[in-house]
Amino acid sequence: SDFRMDRWHTGRFVLIGDACHAFLPTGAFGSSMALESACVLADELSSTDLQRIQNALQQYFERRKPRVDKLQTAARRMLKMTMVSNPFLAWARNKLINVVFFKPVVGQMKKLHEEPV
Repeated sequence: SDFRMDRWHTGRFVLIGDACHAFLPTGAFGSSMALESACVLADELSSTDLQRIQNALQQYFERRKPRVDKLQTAARRMLKMTMVSNPFLAWARNKLINVVFFKPVVGQMKKLHEEPV
């Protein structure tokens, strides 16, 4: 399952990756998002000193949160589309994906993965 948190740090303690923004496996975003977050956190921490560490941690959160929310929403949409229990709906989904949606869905996922961090 996934979850969203309103805060990823307190004091000098900070969460990263699945600890603060777990993803559903349907989007295949989890590990790449953790790596992106690590890079952004490193960037913020490298440009501050101990007196302003709180600001750096808040900047990390503010830089990452919108992208994480966007991709979690995309993964939830993918789950709704892929996980149907009705056999007829599953058959129809498979036919539609092969005929109509495969290229646009893959294109959208590729676009989301290629967005700048």
